[in-house]
Amino acid sequence: MNKDNDLMPVVDGFPRPDWAAIADVVFAAPEEAWAAEWLVWSRRWLNALIEHLPDGYSIVETDNFFLLTAQEDRYVSLFSRFLERTRKSILANLDGIAADKGFGKHVVLMFDDQEHYYRYNLYFYPEEGEFVLSSGMYLNDGYGHFVFPYVEMYEAEATAAHELTHACLSHLPLPLWLNEGFAVTMEDDLCGSAPLRMDNERLGEHHAFWNAETVQEFWSGRSFGRTDEGNTLSYELARYCLRALAHDYEVFAAFANSASFEDGGEAAAQEHYGGSLGGVIQQFFGEGDWHPQPERWPGANAP
Repeated sequence: MNKDNDLMPVVDGFPRPDWAAIADVVFAAPEEAWAAEWLVWSRRWLNALIEHLPDGYSIVETDNFFLLTAQEDRYVSLFSRFLERTRKSILANLDGIAADKGFGKHVVLMFDDQEHYYRYNLYFYPEEGEFVLSSGMYLNDGYGHFVFPYVEMYEAEATAAHELTHACLSHLPLPLWLNEGFAVTMEDDLCGSAPLRMDNERLGEHHAFWNAETVQEFWSGRSFGRTDEGNTLSYELARYCLRALAHDYEVFAAFANSASFEDGGEAAAQEHYGGSLGGVIQQFFGEGDWHPQPERWPGANAP
């Protein structure tokens, strides 16, 4: 049997590379050859994907990206330049926190329709549960990559800024609230697409939703998967917390580099700020039992 077929079995209509086995092949080569090997395997993967997609898809390569798409040349040119520009901005704006480590290029899959987009992504979802709809995502699985359905340019740029931020933070074991706080903040800073509403009415909605139980969903990350208003409120609260913590960037960078999903970042806050993360929530909502309590989380200490 062909070696590529062994390492890229077709599952649910798409090649699904065995990245652990491929890594063994890559790292068996001399270290100076690893970057070239990753480029070879990522190209093989994308070419295999094209064989399972309708006619019209091609691979566009830039300095730091592979883009698989069926879109017309002008769209591809604009989007490719945006990706390169945004990568540079994220690394500069989150200096000392974001990184672009690794040996291969970023891979971006832009499917021409929602059907192929969701068919491709189903492989990465649990078998049961309710899931929010998405306009793109970063799949940090094996060879981390971006997946988009075709959308208008302004929406593609906003989603790319958000997901590329996740990619540049994927080397850190961040709590989800901090990871999403970074992503939505960078999305707004670079694209102006996610303005933060802070009027009295909206703050009242936050007051009504967050309590000693729901705040544990926030710290554990579970509230970001809600299908009700708790989803949007979680992203907003993450931005409030990030802004409150980032006033001294040097301290904030040290906190971000040591924060862990296992306790919601509580130990890092104690170390670098000298107090609990519950104090950040208290600034917004007053006295309460706001600090992360990972022993109460379902599946405690699970990412």
